[in-house]
Amino acid sequence: MPIQESPQPSLAIISYAQATALIAAAVRTAAARSVKLGLVVLDAAGHLVAAGRMDGAPFITTEVARGKAFACVATGGQPGTNLAQRFEENPMVWGNAGPLGYGAPLFPAQGALPIHLDGVLVGAIGASGAPSAIDEAVIAEAIGAIGGSPTP
Repeated sequence: MPIQESPQPSLAIISYAQATALIAAAVRTAAARSVKLGLVVLDAAGHLVAAGRMDGAPFITTEVARGKAFACVATGGQPGTNLAQRFEENPMVWGNAGPLGYGAPLFPAQGALPIHLDGVLVGAIGASGAPSAIDEAVIAEAIGAIGGSPTP
């Protein structure tokens, strides 16, 4: 899918069609693994593009997924695994930065990945509801399913 240009020429964003295709791919992958997830796709500026919660996933999973994805794009596309390591190394910084999320929490945890299309960061996806390594594996596969990559 081609990248949609935002009104700001320097910022590429993921389209709604791409975001919903990404969520649909993640839902299929999660269902095949017998897990129930909340999923959130944000654009590169941290704005919500699409979200979904699989039947049976706890209601809080979408908020946790949003916090994971927001931390990812707020740090320029750092995967949640890297951010979790940074939190372990310096928890005080993250404790003070948490309220800066423009209504979304900053949650430095595994289960969020940047979305690159044609080598350009266009957003992030977060997942919650399974063990974090499974959250991440599901969204990594989904990013690939739409022709994207978690790396530039």
